[in-house]
Amino acid sequence: MRDVQRAALPLFRADGFDAVTVEQIASEVGTAASTVYRHFGSKEQIVLWDEHDIAIDEALAGRLGRQPPLSAIRDVFVETLAGRYDEDLAFQLARIQFIYATPQVHGAAVEQDLRNRHALAEGLRGVLPTADRPAADLMAGCALLALDLAIEAWQAADAETPLADLILARFETLTQLERFA
Repeated sequence: MRDVQRAALPLFRADGFDAVTVEQIASEVGTAASTVYRHFGSKEQIVLWDEHDIAIDEALAGRLGRQPPLSAIRDVFVETLAGRYDEDLAFQLARIQFIYATPQVHGAAVEQDLRNRHALAEGLRGVLPTADRPAADLMAGCALLALDLAIEAWQAADAETPLADLILARFETLTQLERFA
C-alpha cells in the first residue's frame, strides 16, 4: 500500500488527480489495477490512506482508560502522528497539501473524518464511566477537530512549525474553552 501511495502522489501532482488512472498507478508499481482497488477502493483513498493509522489505534487502545481521554488522545497524536510525519516530512507535507488542494480528495477526507469520529466515540464509550458516555461524541469531535486545525495550519505554512507544537496548542485552546461559558 505504501509503494502504491508513493508512486501515485507524484503522478497526481504532475498530471492532475482526474487525469491519472488506477491502471497507470498499478503499472508504476508492477501490480494489477484490481489489487490497487482491493486495497484502497478508490483513487481518493490512495491519497488518504495513512500508514500510521494502525499505530495510532494501538496507542489509543493502550492509553484510553489510563489517562483522561483528551490527554490520551492529544499525547497519542503528538507522539505517534507528529513524530512520524516529522520523520517523513517531505512526503507527508506534499500528501497533506495535495489533500487540501484537491476538492475531490478533500471531500473524501471530510467523510473519512466523520467515520473516524464515530469510531473514536465508540472507543471512548468503552472506557468512560456510564454517566460520561453521552459526552463521547462531542469529545471525539473536538479532539479530531483540534487535530484537523493543527494539520491545516501545518500544511498551510509549509511545516514551518512542528506539527507536535500545533497539536499541543490546539488541545490547549480546547481545554481553555470553558472560560467562554
